[in-house]
Amino acid sequence: MSNVNDNRNPTRRIQEKYYRDLYNKKKGNTMIVSSESWAHKNVRFKKITNLMKNDDNFSVHDVGMGIADMYQYMKNRFPNKSFTYSGTEILEEYYEEAKNRFPECNFFLRDIAESAFEDHYDYLIMSGIFHQRRESSIREWEKFAQQIISNSFKMCNKGIAFNFISPFVDFYQTEVYYANLPKILNFINDDLSRFFTVYHDYPLFEFTVHVYKEEYIKLKYQQPELQKYFHDANI
Repeated sequence: MSNVNDNRNPTRRIQEKYYRDLYNKKKGNTMIVSSESWAHKNVRFKKITNLMKNDDNFSVHDVGMGIADMYQYMKNRFPNKSFTYSGTEILEEYYEEAKNRFPECNFFLRDIAESAFEDHYDYLIMSGIFHQRRESSIREWEKFAQQIISNSFKMCNKGIAFNFISPFVDFYQTEVYYANLPKILNFINDDLSRFFTVYHDYPLFEFTVHVYKEEYIKLKYQQPELQKYFHDANI
């Protein structure tokens, strides 16, 4: 089995091992990508894809796509929309299975934590990829997550969506990352954009964030009296 990069960082190696074990042990059910059930996935996917629900023609790139279940969900949810789905994965087993399931889609075996790539899309989405910290330290995990989010934001034209496990839970598992919500919000505002929405209004112990490019929001509010709230230069 080949590697995307022989110089993988420790966090990357831990993630590959965890998800490769799941792939080998749980193939054939939703736990292959560490998801409890289709009910869980449908709730999570709906919150993520609300990002583009008002757009009728768009491209979307799924970072950490797993076996591309999101694509099947989107085809079912948006039968009358025209969209192009593609994805990126670090685990070769997921990548190969996604290609076999959906040969009409374009998939990449690469690590967006390492860098942003030249291909751009209207939307980039990250669903469930920041939950399983495993043996990584909290500091290492937060850096890893922020790199993926930052590079994804560089590759989007309109916006990104991602989710984290909420800090407001009634249980605790040592190998799961419970998000530091104030830290994440400060990171979004300081490094990405002040135009974001946080959804903490669904049954799962997690929250979903949508972050938008300033120029995309500016197009929605073209009244002259509102222009003072936007930067003059393109971002």
